[in-house]
Amino acid sequence: MYRLVKIIQRDTINLLTNPMWIFFSLMFPFLLVAILGFLTEGLYGDYFTSYDYYGVTLMLFSAMYAGTFSANSFMEEKIKRANLRIVYSPIRNWFIPFSKVIATFIFSTFFYTIAAVICHFLFQIRFGDEKLLQIWLLFIGMNLLFSCIGVLMCCIFRSEGVANQILSILTAALAMLSGFLFPVANLGETFVKISKWLPTTKVAQTVFEMIYDQNAANFLPIFMLLLILSGLIMAGLMILFNGEEYV
Repeated sequence: MYRLVKIIQRDTINLLTNPMWIFFSLMFPFLLVAILGFLTEGLYGDYFTSYDYYGVTLMLFSAMYAGTFSANSFMEEKIKRANLRIVYSPIRNWFIPFSKVIATFIFSTFFYTIAAVICHFLFQIRFGDEKLLQIWLLFIGMNLLFSCIGVLMCCIFRSEGVANQILSILTAALAMLSGFLFPVANLGETFVKISKWLPTTKVAQTVFEMIYDQNAANFLPIFMLLLILSGLIMAGLMILFNGEEYV
């Protein structure tokens, strides 16, 4: 266990010492909220503003990009070379993918939370005063899920480039179908039906219910769904990971 903690610590430091990843994790959600909130400001009311809508949906959208961080921290060449001695050391095989997931989760949760706080104060975004902790838990649940998905893609395709291409398509498709970028009703009835079954849609709906209806009835089922999906994917990537193929 001590070795696992040290590996997680090292992977987290690797992420924290990359200024481009820090810049992206802070500026990506902020710029998305600022630009889309400004461009659609006249389409929303005074009580429920465009910044309120995109503050929620685009922070969730940003959490989905945790998969890119985990894929990069798992398969980027300079990091991969540093991991070779771990592959050949007497540790359990699953330590490497597990540590990448946890390190990415810690890194992205920290900086995305800072970005959300900045957006809240600059744009007066409602994140639910009484339900703030529960909303934050849903956000980090989404973050954990996509941290797992990023490493899983690397284990399946064994290539950072291919994994990131698939992740980009998956993230964009889920964002559109979940109504993160625009109302999904614009895509037609068929896509609305598909949207209702997506976990990402259910997370966003639950967050809005807690903020504006003070209704937390769906919080626990959706939070547990995120944890269960994360656990299943974590188990899958541990089975798929092969240290020799990683080399």
